[in-house]
Amino acid sequence: MFNLTKEKMFFAEHLSLMMKGGMPLTEALDILKKEAKSKAFKKALDDVLKRVLGGESLTQSLSYHPKIFNRFFRNVIKIGEKSGTLEKNLKYLSLQLNQEFEMKKKIIGALIYPGLVMTMAVAVSFFVSFFILPKMLEVFRSLEIELPLATRILITSVSFFQNYWFLIIAGVTLIILLLRIFLTLKFVRFYFDKTLLSFPFLARILQNLNLARFARTLHTLLKSGLPVVEALEVCVNTLPNEVYKKSLISVGLRVEGGEKISDGLKDFPKIFPSVFFQMVVVGERTGSLEESLLYLAEFHEKEVDSILKNLSGILEPILLILVGVFVAFVAIAIITPIYQFTGQLRFR
Repeated sequence: MFNLTKEKMFFAEHLSLMMKGGMPLTEALDILKKEAKSKAFKKALDDVLKRVLGGESLTQSLSYHPKIFNRFFRNVIKIGEKSGTLEKNLKYLSLQLNQEFEMKKKIIGALIYPGLVMTMAVAVSFFVSFFILPKMLEVFRSLEIELPLATRILITSVSFFQNYWFLIIAGVTLIILLLRIFLTLKFVRFYFDKTLLSFPFLARILQNLNLARFARTLHTLLKSGLPVVEALEVCVNTLPNEVYKKSLISVGLRVEGGEKISDGLKDFPKIFPSVFFQMVVVGERTGSLEESLLYLAEFHEKEVDSILKNLSGILEPILLILVGVFVAFVAIAIITPIYQFTGQLRFR
């Protein structure tokens, strides 16, 4: 998915430049098909080219590949073809996809360090549990002393892990699979997303991500010439959080009934903060809604960037403390019985 976003970004940008230079659409598609890195993307472009050569529009041709070219992508192309502004709309698309690509890169970058620490911690724990501790625990069991609580806990934990490791892995895998299946159900996903928004730090990230995506997508769609009601419908499908999706459906219905976007947003103050709402109001009053949305998109993207930059700084001490506690516990569990045993020998 990460590489696909990059492929689509380059496709939109290069197609825009080629058409601006006067190159026929079919010739441009043929060149871009050859330049595609992904096999799936190359295959899709090959089919799109054949359909365009057969007399279908670019929008119709792209619609046969909804997993690659989503509704948002197709709608921007559709308006461009209808209004004769395809080059411009492709440029809007490339800018939107570039922002999504950069945001995904930042999120992945922020998670690399914690992921490496956790992976190393699990690997070391596995190695110690299977190759180091069993030999030492055999010695502890042979000692004629009452083992301390920490040592007894360690022995029990290691024995349990050695005997039932396959059940633990199977159980964790099953839980992950069941969670993924349940999250495909809309009502379960809605309450899951709602729960995530109740955690303060996580809520800040999710709220800014959804607000940035909504503002930038709506800005791109309105800039490309899509009507407001239809643009809101498309925005619903681009948001990752079900709570925001449900709220936008309600906003869309009110706009369809003749009200403004701001009238719908004010019903959801918990997920659309006052600053966001007020900027939309200003944009609607002054006729500069697109500019207001672009400002909001950039503002919330900067907020996400700032939070992600601080994330490593927050997680690093927490992970170090957890690893330190684990190492200290193992050290105490191993050293204490040895110290007790040598103490008994001294008195004898």
